[in-house]
Amino acid sequence: MPGGDFHPWLFVIVAAWVLVCGLGVVLFRKVMYSAVAMVFCFLGVAFAYALLNAPLLAVVQVLVYVGAISVVIIFAIMLTEVHSGPLRLFFNRQTLAAALLSLAAAAVLAVAGLSSEVESVGEKSLTPGVRELSRIVFDRFVFPFEFVSLVLVAAMVAAIVLARREEERG
Repeated sequence: MPGGDFHPWLFVIVAAWVLVCGLGVVLFRKVMYSAVAMVFCFLGVAFAYALLNAPLLAVVQVLVYVGAISVVIIFAIMLTEVHSGPLRLFFNRQTLAAALLSLAAAAVLAVAGLSSEVESVGEKSLTPGVRELSRIVFDRFVFPFEFVSLVLVAAMVAAIVLARREEERG
């Protein structure tokens, strides 16, 4: 790493944390436990970004995924009144096909990564800083940015209206 402060063992611990939390998202029977495991998984990814000297990505991960996406998912769980899912067996008809497809995708990605001729960047990173990213988002892509914010506001208003209707019926 350019700063020289990358700790591989700490990264392995964070990667194991993300893996365990990801398994918790999939394997917990109660939906709310899965949502909480997802929040911890997102936090682990933010820590991984911080370890990789990408503080902007770490902050965006916390703000967008831990803050916004997780709250929307937990809000949706609370609206649906579904507290636990069906008992899922680990192996079913699709397990073998999914495992083979995953192995094939991993093999293709490994071959592509190992055969590429991408050179290392060196001491100076070619990624833009906060000033350049904000200029790109708020000058060049301001319309899509605002459109996405309006879509999110409309989704929240629709969720509140649906919740009110259910409250009036019950």
